[in-house]
Amino acid sequence: MIRVDIGEQFPIIVSLIDEQTGQNASGQTVYYDIRDTDDNPLSPTLAGTLTESSVEPGIYRTTVISGISDPGIYIIYATCSGFTTNTEELIVNPENIYEVTKQTQNYNVSVEDVVRTGGPTASQIARNVPDGKTDYIVTLVKADDAVDWANPVASGIIYAWYKSTSDNVPYKMGSEF
Repeated sequence: MIRVDIGEQFPIIVSLIDEQTGQNASGQTVYYDIRDTDDNPLSPTLAGTLTESSVEPGIYRTTVISGISDPGIYIIYATCSGFTTNTEELIVNPENIYEVTKQTQNYNVSVEDVVRTGGPTASQIARNVPDGKTDYIVTLVKADDAVDWANPVASGIIYAWYKSTSDNVPYKMGSEF
């Protein structure tokens, strides 16, 4: 199995074994074709010829440069006349895990404590929010290259729940209702 991110380059490597001798088969033409799980060709087609390694005869390789723009599961076929067809599963992730990890570094996260001021709303009454205490917390995540949190890539609100309006500290944090 090969796992990549959307649009990421990835290698395809095949060792071609001659079943008669058990040795790597050199000097062959090996083709690859990437298809969806229903065996339909991709659009644009991702297919071509693998190049034999200059280091180890019988090892054929290429790097798929264009990548795949849709997440999902794909099948890589490697074929050569007179040899058994090889297949490999290709999984394309919907997000680049490296970029997601960079975004959640502490310098990319903003957490704001929003305090109740003024008359209580229906939500604040239901949650027993005392005046001057935490009503909810807003969390913003900015892109690693953003200078501020004006356009966050993710955000969320978590609400404070109190047992009574005389409490100083919430007993739980959760959804509004």
